Amino acid sequence: MGAGMVSGTDMPSVLLWGAIGLAIIAAIVGLMVWDARRRKSPSVLLDVIAAMARVWVAIVALGIVVTIIRWVSGGPYDLTQMPVTLRWPTELPCQSRGGGITGEGAVLHCAVADSASATVSGLDGGLRALLGFGSVLSLLVAAVPGVVIAVLGQRALTRAPFAARSARWLLVSAIVVLVAGTLGSLLNDVGSFLVAQSVLAEPIADSPVTAPWAFSLNPPVWPLGVALGLGALSVIFQQGARLQRETEGLV
Repeated sequence: MGAGMVSGTDMPSVLLWGAIGLAIIAAIVGLMVWDARRRKSPSVLLDVIAAMARVWVAIVALGIVVTIIRWVSGGPYDLTQMPVTLRWPTELPCQSRGGGITGEGAVLHCAVADSASATVSGLDGGLRALLGFGSVLSLLVAAVPGVVIAVLGQRALTRAPFAARSARWLLVSAIVVLVAGTLGSLLNDVGSFLVAQSVLAEPIADSPVTAPWAFSLNPPVWPLGVALGLGALSVIFQQGARLQRETEGLV
């Protein structure tokens, strides 16, 4: 699930719709602030942030439901990065054995296009399951920041920021990010490659686009970094919970 985007050929209308979207978001945030003040929240800012985090989790959950419905419906499937081999209409120095760069001003030395956004249909159940499972795992990772903020914010509002539950949530979040973030990316890569091999098995007439001839796995590094950060925060919150219990025992 990508970020929201407003696009079109008419720039004034795009800017207008973008302004309308920002106004709607501002109105929602204003309602959250009003509600927090009405309830006399101990921290209006923290209350609003936690509420926005819950809204984000709800949006991601809706995205997961939509993905599963699309998964089982058998309709067209959208791929944002289907691997392809694309040859430029004219020979570039990086594509030919010889030839130099000539001309004045900005000159294209070399260019490679290795992926394309595509909509495909007629995929078998195995490919749909592979792509759907990868998308669901990626959406689970997207929900993690909202869940963490919502839980920690609620704990802080109840004046128990270092509760043992907070440390457990951080540890679980670290595991989810590491496993789902890595596995989801790999499944999407494998599924997209197999789809490209299927739909481009026979070259399209007069088209420079063909199926990729090689496959490589590129496990993402960021899930490990995020998981390490969340794991460290889990340990810190565990120590904070211990100190909080000792302080409460002394009072």
